[in-house]
Amino acid sequence: MIQISERYTRICRAYTQLAERFQKLDVEHMALKNKIVPLLQVLKTYRQTVEVLKQEKAQMAEALETMTTQYNELKVLETLLKSDSQSALLEAEGQMDLVAQTLQEIEADSDPDLSDADKALLEEYQHGEMELYLLEAGDRPELMESHSVANDTLRAA
Repeated sequence: MIQISERYTRICRAYTQLAERFQKLDVEHMALKNKIVPLLQVLKTYRQTVEVLKQEKAQMAEALETMTTQYNELKVLETLLKSDSQSALLEAEGQMDLVAQTLQEIEADSDPDLSDADKALLEEYQHGEMELYLLEAGDRPELMESHSVANDTLRAA
């Protein structure tokens, strides 16, 4: 029986040592948990910050791409700002003004080289008042020839 009691005593000692070690590990575990929780909170905050920064980076990249596209579109127009282009543009505007002025003059007086009498004669011819005269002159070939030349001249103009 002494042997059995010694065996139980050894088992009790081993159990007591195990319980002491477990308690020590439990205390260390709790201490580590108390240290890790703040660390995990900081890590979570950093992750959220990283996500926000990634979103901002994506937005900035998109804005940069848009600005780059706009810059490339506007870069073509830079040549218009050069002095050569400006002078060519001014010259073209002057030419446009001249053309507009010429068109106005043509509307006001389509035949500036003709005298008033020639213009009136041409007006009569264009409105058909001279056709009767030309029909009467049909038997005179020299008048018919001048009528043909006049028609050809008017068609060419």
